[in-house]
Amino acid sequence: MKTLLILRHGKAEPRNIDERDFDRKLAISGRLQAEMTGNTITVREGTPDLIYSSSAPRAWETACIVAEKVSYSPENIRTDGELYMATSLWLRHLLGNIGDEIISCILVGHNPGLTDLINHFGVRLDHLPTASVAAFQFNVDSWKEIAAENAHFLWLYVPEK
Repeated sequence: MKTLLILRHGKAEPRNIDERDFDRKLAISGRLQAEMTGNTITVREGTPDLIYSSSAPRAWETACIVAEKVSYSPENIRTDGELYMATSLWLRHLLGNIGDEIISCILVGHNPGLTDLINHFGVRLDHLPTASVAAFQFNVDSWKEIAAENAHFLWLYVPEK
């Protein structure tokens, strides 16, 4: 059995004209959102075996805040810059490479890839809001086996604005 939590980063600061979108940080409201989401994950799922995050600052900050809430060491968060513009197909490939000893994973990233991944797993969603998380369970032994046909939707949490 594998559990996957698909988490979009919290609300980001507005983009400055001379700043790359990648470099945007969390707004104060985004930090509060991430704390609420982390509290919800703690109650519903407990501590994950792995947190995998985009290396974009807003995603990394979200991952660190959630990690603290779920008693996961931020030093153990895996990061990948490719998560920033990742497609659903690329995300599935990434997940398929997770070691089978990992039972639960929080994936922290960006739209549209995360929304597309949620849709691929059978939940129709137009847009995953900031700091929202969708939880799925897969009745498989290996992350290589996760697929739409064995995805079981558990819950969706959207924090207050």
